[in-house]
Formats: sequence, structure tokens, C-alpha cells
Amino acid sequence: MFNVPALSLVFLLNKVFSVDSFAPTPPTSSARCRVRSLWNVYDDWRSDAVVDTMHLDEENVQNCLEEFVDSNYGQEMFGCHERPASIGVTGSIEFVELCGPEVTLSLQGEFWHRRETVLGRAAMWLNARMPEIVEVTVPDIEQLNDFEEIVDEYGEVLFRKDKRSPDYNGDRETMEYQGRDPDMRGPFPQGAMGMGGSMINPI
Repeated sequence: MFNVPALSLVFLLNKVFSVDSFAPTPPTSSARCRVRSLWNVYDDWRSDAVVDTMHLDEENVQNCLEEFVDSNYGQEMFGCHERPASIGVTGSIEFVELCGPEVTLSLQGEFWHRRETVLGRAAMWLNARMPEIVEVTVPDIEQLNDFEEIVDEYGEVLFRKDKRSPDYNGDRETMEYQGRDPDMRGPFPQGAMGMGGSMINPI
């Protein structure tokens, strides 16, 4: 298992899983060859929760993190991809260090998803691939905050700066108003531009 500072496992799982979400159907072998750049082992894991494990070392952590970022799902979350970048997403996740069974990752830039969700899903994927991992954390807990308080010279809060990417079409605000979790769907509705939809991970 893994731990994230200031987050209980139950809280994290509630953020990551949703009973209202549905896993995508994996493509056939021939279809997968045609969309190799958009479908990888992370997407397979999201579909059936089966994945090969490996020993824990820095190279494997970095490779598995790349699988997460380059997956079909990751291409809706990280600013290194054209689609999320087009709506103002600049967020990235980087490997910092491995200390025994503890992995440190860094979150930079602006995400459409909550930063807790980004770290939580990366942590679950790394732990699924390398069960030796007992903790996935960030070097500074402030990296998990979606808002930053701007204070004056006397320590008075002037305003809260939103560290998330813009809500480009109002969907996130609408879903929050309706009491729905925007992270369970992501920024792109089902079928938009040929992709989008469920953000579920397997239990």
C-alpha cells in the first residue's frame, strides 16, 4: 500500500474511484496496433485490473510514470499533450527520488484535475506495478494545494489564487454546482473529439 501526506487512504480512494464511472472497453489486438500511441499497459490495467509487476528501482519508476503520462487517460491530464494544452493545461508530473520503498514525485504547472487526484492516480499505478512501494509523496505539501493564498506584508490574506487551469467551457463549475465530481469525467465529455469520458481506475 502507499500513503500520501495529509491524505488518508480512504479519502484518496474516494477521490479516485466512482461508482458512477465505467471503464473503457479495450480495443481488439488489431485495433490496438493502429492506436498504439494512444493505448498502453496503463489503459489495459484500468480496464481489467491485471498488470505485470516488477522490482522497485529508479529506472522502473520512471518508465512506469511515462506509461501513466503517455496513456490514453494521461493524454487528457498533462500539458505535454496537445489536447489538454489547447485548453490551458500546463501540468506535469516528474520523478524526484527513490528512498528505500518511498517514491517522491513533483507536480508543476496547472491541471484541470485536482492535484490530489493527479498524485493519487500516479501513486496507485506505481504501486500496482511495483508492490514494494509503501509511500508516494511530494517534496512540498503545498504542491497538492489547488489554491494559493496571497498575503500582504502583515500576513493578511488578500485573495486566493486558483492554481488550476481555466474552466474553459464551464463544465467543471457546473458539475461542482450539481454536486458531481469533475475529476470522475475529466475536462472532455464522452465522445468529444473522439475521446473523453470515464476516468475510472480499477479497484
